[in-house]
Amino acid sequence: MVDESAIGKGATCDWLVDEALTVRAHGTVDLPVLATPNLIFMLEDTCVAAAKPLLDDGELTVGTAVYVDHLAAAPVGTQVHADVRIVAVRPKRLVFRVKATVGQSVVARGVHERAIVKKLDIERRL
Repeated sequence: MVDESAIGKGATCDWLVDEALTVRAHGTVDLPVLATPNLIFMLEDTCVAAAKPLLDDGELTVGTAVYVDHLAAAPVGTQVHADVRIVAVRPKRLVFRVKATVGQSVVARGVHERAIVKKLDIERRL
């Protein structure tokens, strides 16, 4: 069971922007810059890493809410640094402050919430 002592804990991860992660690869805009869905994946995946050591055996987290401002472009070849911190613990929920930077530039910031669930319960529903 995750409790209030988890507040402030987090994780960081670095991601290289390659062509497969761009809006051009999605076929939406002909620009070699990181697509917002892939940016959100980077932030979510970093939250998963931050939550994992706090969970009991058989638990995992699933995303339930994303509130992210995508503030700047991250071109192919740049490295995105994701930094996430737990800011609130609710019953069976973790709330993260998320931020992505390229160098000194903030590319995105916001809040992401994840529910703590039992893997077996999810597998049974599938």
